[in-house]
This record gives sequence, C-alpha cells and structure tokens, in this order.
Amino acid sequence: MEEKKWEDYIAEVLSFVKFKYDHQAIRRELTEHMEDLREDLMAEGMDEAAAAYMTVVYMGDAAEIGKALDKEHGAVLGWIWRISRALVVLLVFATFTPLWNTLSSAVGNFFESYEPQSESAEVWHIELDREYRDYDYTLLLEDLYYYKDGTLTVVYRTKYNPFDKTIIWGATMTASAFDESGEKAFQGGSAYKSGGYNGIGWNNLKGVSQDAKWLEIYFGDLTVTVDLETGEVTDHGKT
Repeated sequence: MEEKKWEDYIAEVLSFVKFKYDHQAIRRELTEHMEDLREDLMAEGMDEAAAAYMTVVYMGDAAEIGKALDKEHGAVLGWIWRISRALVVLLVFATFTPLWNTLSSAVGNFFESYEPQSESAEVWHIELDREYRDYDYTLLLEDLYYYKDGTLTVVYRTKYNPFDKTIIWGATMTASAFDESGEKAFQGGSAYKSGGYNGIGWNNLKGVSQDAKWLEIYFGDLTVTVDLETGEVTDHGKT
C-alpha cells in the first residue's frame, strides 16, 4: 500500500518535468532520497509502515518539487547536452575506429601462418629469408615447399606503412618453374593473399616436374631466381 503511494507521488512529480529523457535519473534520485528518509524515521523508533507514510508527507508538495525540477532539467539544455554527448561519441568513434582497424589488421595478419598446400608428403623445403622494397611495398620471401604430388609453393609476406599518405600501388606476386632446357615445368597454379598492412600469401605451382632446375619469382619490377638444386637466390631488377 505504501509502495503505491510512493509510486503515485513520484509519478506526480515527474508529470511536471517536460524533458522526459531525464525522468529515469530523477526517479532514481527521488527513490534513493525517500529510502534514506524512511531509514532515518525508523532509526528514531517509527515502525516501517508509518515511516513509509510519513516519508511522502515530509517530501513536500509534488507539484512544487516537480516545477523546480523542470527548471533544473530544462528541455533546451537537456537536448543540447544529449546532442553534444552524441557528437563526442561519434567523434571518438571516427577517430579511433580507423586506428583500431589498422592495429587489428596488422597484428592479426602478423600471426597468420602458412597452411600446407598439399596432403601428400613434403619432399624438400628451402628457406628463402629475403627482403625487397618495391615502390610502397616491402616483399618478404619466406619459404619454398615441394610436395610429392608436384605442388611447389612460394610463401611470402607483403608489408606497407598504414600511415603513409602516398597512394599504395598494388603488385601481384607470380612465379614460374623451368626445366634444364628453359621450358616451363608446371601445369597450372593457384594463389592466396590475405589483406591488411602485413599480409601473408602463397603461390602454388601445380604439376611441377622433379626435374625442374630453377624458379623465377616476379613482383612488380623485381625478378628473383632460385636454383632449386642448390637453393641459391639471385636478384634481378629492383632490390
């Protein structure tokens, strides 16, 4: 019964406050104040029901309090505050979202690893460990893998500065395997390249003959030759 009186009292106070977006905060403040007042009355020896009733009495005229709160929570200032807060949130989001995307992209791709490109056994593996600059990109040649089914995979990474203001010109990494006579020693291929500022990629040459003698890797103006028998790497063009 007394709870209903409290609710009616608070509802009457709020009926005078025109800026409805502040009603929840005002309701919370009034409830907390009334609960404190009831506790004080009970501490003085009043039973709970009587204390709850007298709390409404001591709070004063609902219309008078409501009109005073309406001036304090004016609609004009309230809307200005809400709009300003929304603009600040949008500004923070616009500022930090690109930075977050940049960092998450760079970090996420950095930890992405090579996935074996054949279910057949690995025959040999050559660590290239070479780094080149080509325009805005840095190319890192990491490894060569040759599998029993004739798949030859070139594993590499590309990096570029995400804060660089220059236009990023894309470059595709391709490769060709050759036999001793200079004829191409593969049947076809496929490729994968992750996005981001530090992305891993691999180029697969299918049906590469075990008699293949060398591999040429092309990236922009750069050509890199790998001797498949000795693992020796030779650079041509831009380095």
